[in-house]
Amino acid sequence: MQLQLKNIGMIKEATVKIDGLTVIAGENDTGKSTVARELHYEASSFGSMGRYPKKLGNRAKLTLKENEIKPNHIILIDTPNSLDTFSFIKNATLLIHQQRLNIHLAMFRVDLILQLSQDIFENTKKNKIYKKIENIIDGRVFYDKNKDDILYEKYSLENRHFNMTLTSNGIKMFGYLQILLLNETLKKGSILILDEPEVHLHPKWQLKYAELIIELVKNGVKIVVNSHSPYIIEALKRYSDKENLQNKTNFYLAENGYIGDKNKLQEIYEKLSEPYDEFDRMDSDILNGK
Repeated sequence: MQLQLKNIGMIKEATVKIDGLTVIAGENDTGKSTVARELHYEASSFGSMGRYPKKLGNRAKLTLKENEIKPNHIILIDTPNSLDTFSFIKNATLLIHQQRLNIHLAMFRVDLILQLSQDIFENTKKNKIYKKIENIIDGRVFYDKNKDDILYEKYSLENRHFNMTLTSNGIKMFGYLQILLLNETLKKGSILILDEPEVHLHPKWQLKYAELIIELVKNGVKIVVNSHSPYIIEALKRYSDKENLQNKTNFYLAENGYIGDKNKLQEIYEKLSEPYDEFDRMDSDILNGK
């Protein structure tokens, strides 16, 4: 699968392969989020019966094999706040649909809300990745059908339940994966797009998250990660090497409006190390009495 973009948002030109793990690194405002949203839009257009009308003409093109994608299994996660506002977005979507109101909601967030509210499959609680997440967050994040809301159950506090507004953003980022694994939205053949997941994770949890990403790739999920974190990028490289997934892992650098040549890992490391170079210059100035 390959996505090509031209003159969309901050992107002048981009060609990105989605086959296993795709990592796009770069500074803020370099077009990483544009890639994420256009991939979701283009992938969701297949089989959507006109729900996603074409607007971009030949500026966006997704090339894929026949039956390579199922529109209901395209997942874009860009913020933990969707769990805080789950009921609001779900009810607002229903109201807008019923009243035929001319109000715009980002479709990828609406899709995510609907994906989170699917019925669960009890047997998936034995899923190896699901169990790993339970151990990491000391509990589970789940959709309560009776309350029509998302809750966090913390095991070490006598299985107390917490509203998501009282739950850390880090828990929410793992919670997304738990819910989507339980209802089998996230499974072999799915596409998971993570837009800067590290923003909400402690460095130690960034490594844990990276390990789970590689586990999902091993299980047939195609994953795109946008990041500017040296921790999570290094972890993704190391865990993919450990699992011999080098031929299914591509690292891209978003810079000056272009994303193209893959396996730009050295350039990514150099770009992400620039703050440390600044620290070295500051230390040098102090030693030289400047």
